[in-house]
Amino acid sequence: VTELVCQVTGGPCQYTGRSMKDSHKHLNITEAEWRAMAADFKLSLDRFKVPLAEQNELFAIVESVKPQIVMEGRSPR
Repeated sequence: VTELVCQVTGGPCQYTGRSMKDSHKHLNITEAEWRAMAADFKLSLDRFKVPLAEQNELFAIVESVKPQIVMEGRSPR
């Protein structure tokens, strides 16, 4: 995760892990679970006083991979 965040935020890191789809497909993550993660993420960013502009940037990055992570068209666990 550190490599990925470093790379997508413009850092010098190069992500070498599996694709988001391959990394998450066995987890069957639902929309509700995604929303819960986003709420927790927001609380963490607020707790550490991450400025709103940077929060928006991070949320845009996270949202861009949502289709590869959240299951669609299948029954939840």
